[in-house]
Amino acid sequence: MKRRNGFLKWFKNQKLGRKILYTFILASVIPLLVAQILMLYVIVNNIKEKVDTLMVNQLAQISERTNLTLDIYTNLVYQIYADNQIIDGIKVYEAEDSEVKARIYREICDKLQQYGTSVNGIECISIILPDGQDITYDFGMASAVDNLWESYEDMTSIEPYRQAQDATNMIISPTQRFVRGNQEERIFHIAKQMYDFKDIQKGPIASVVTSVNESVLNAVCSTGQTEKESEIYAVNFITDRKGNVLTYPNSFYSGIAISTNKTIKDFVKNTGELKGKNIAVNRYEDKQLGWIFYNAYDRDYMLRDVTRIQFLTIFIGALLFAASILLIRYTVSLIERSTRSIVGGIQQVQSGNLDVQVHVDTEDEMGQIADNFNTMTGKVKNLITEVTEITQKQKDAEIRALEAQINPHFLYNTLDSINWMAIEKQEYEISKMLRNLGIILRYSINKSNQMVTISEMADWLEKYVSLQKMRFNNAFICEIYVSEEAKNIRIHKLLIQPFVENAILHGFKGIEGGGILRVDIIVSEDKKELDIIIEDNGKGMPPGMADTFNDPEKAVRDDGRSIGLNNAFARMRMYYGEDVSWDVKSIQDIGTIITLKIPVRDKEWRQ
Repeated sequence: MKRRNGFLKWFKNQKLGRKILYTFILASVIPLLVAQILMLYVIVNNIKEKVDTLMVNQLAQISERTNLTLDIYTNLVYQIYADNQIIDGIKVYEAEDSEVKARIYREICDKLQQYGTSVNGIECISIILPDGQDITYDFGMASAVDNLWESYEDMTSIEPYRQAQDATNMIISPTQRFVRGNQEERIFHIAKQMYDFKDIQKGPIASVVTSVNESVLNAVCSTGQTEKESEIYAVNFITDRKGNVLTYPNSFYSGIAISTNKTIKDFVKNTGELKGKNIAVNRYEDKQLGWIFYNAYDRDYMLRDVTRIQFLTIFIGALLFAASILLIRYTVSLIERSTRSIVGGIQQVQSGNLDVQVHVDTEDEMGQIADNFNTMTGKVKNLITEVTEITQKQKDAEIRALEAQINPHFLYNTLDSINWMAIEKQEYEISKMLRNLGIILRYSINKSNQMVTISEMADWLEKYVSLQKMRFNNAFICEIYVSEEAKNIRIHKLLIQPFVENAILHGFKGIEGGGILRVDIIVSEDKKELDIIIEDNGKGMPPGMADTFNDPEKAVRDDGRSIGLNNAFARMRMYYGEDVSWDVKSIQDIGTIITLKIPVRDKEWRQ
């Protein structure tokens, strides 16, 4: 909630042109851009899903082609498995001597050669007897002696044979690596146990193992890329459920096992087939074979047309956005220019220049505001002139009336003091009082509205206080402190005399000694005001009276009964207006502190 209120406050404080610009962007441009981005996002995702679906369908087709291809080889195995000539030869081969065995070996090899040449990709066909003997013809080496399995002494130890013994059906073993004639080859095997159908209860008489080159599977998985295509953008390959790679476009990786801690994407990256591409992977499992068909492709290549459309859409959107911003910015600049001119005129009026004229070239609402503003300032100028003249006359009259009240009152009190002094004391100090009284009267009456320096005012104040001290039988002492910076500042005559008089007459009334009156006059740290502090330890004010004086409206209200503090505050307000301030603190029977804060203007520093 605080953030929201902060944003609203920030928005309200922005200039009109920026408000319009921000509103246009938030209400129009951003929603359109968001809608465009969402639309592109949905389209791209739909196309990605369709591409992935097509890739999975392609894998399903590859699976079907693989099954058809394997059917050719499994049919070949079945033909060998059901060949009576081969079965009879195996039975004789086990029982005859070496010469007969050699003849039968050649006959069976000739038969195997006939089968193998009928199908491409056959590397070797072996018939393995239970005792480890074998009859093998190697098509790659075109030999019945040198063959794929020559490094094995006991053919029953080879993996295809062992797998065939554990299965009732035909088995297809994973691709393996073989070195034949100093050349490494990748070969997978199809194996099945053979039976004598005339005496099937005897059990298997041998196992046939057909070894097929991995290139057969690779050809099935081919993506259809021609030799002229220099860059590969997709690869198809096959693994079994254990992660053994049966075939891969780069045959170097056929016959290996994918590490369990690596993903298919990591494996493809490591092979370098799609190096630096944005790889996506799809899979399809042939549950009958137990093989998993993978397709890894460069998503950026597949979606290149979509990317072009996406870029074009973003480019056009950016152009439209820029054009919209320029148009709204131009409109806003026209409004800002007019508002700037009007605001500038208002600021000139605030600074006191009523001769300013606002010029707006348009005839819209801004032009009408400018014309009305010019008319208004002319009328205000004339009105201010009239009001100033009337106010000045009224102020002078009121000040003269107030000072006329002060002077007779002061004169009466002073003469009364001298009278009591003469009656009670009968001392020659009366002459001193008369002399000081003369100075005070001349100071008060001569140009009573003029301004004097603080130094002159303090000198007069000392003489005034001396008379009051004589009147009160020196029942109090007075300390006046003026800072060096304040001595040359000028204030109006008799400005603080009523506050001092009030402290003496009311604060020290009836006391016989121990009274302290202190007047401190200093300049504030920023040099902008004069601080005058009148402090006494007299009787203090009744409860609530200080609060009345601290209320500016009540403090200057004259009820007509006295000219005390109300008169003094009213006079200060007339001289200095709202810039003057004061603070009254008083505790009954403890004392009173009055602090006056008078503004110091440049003209009030004595040159």
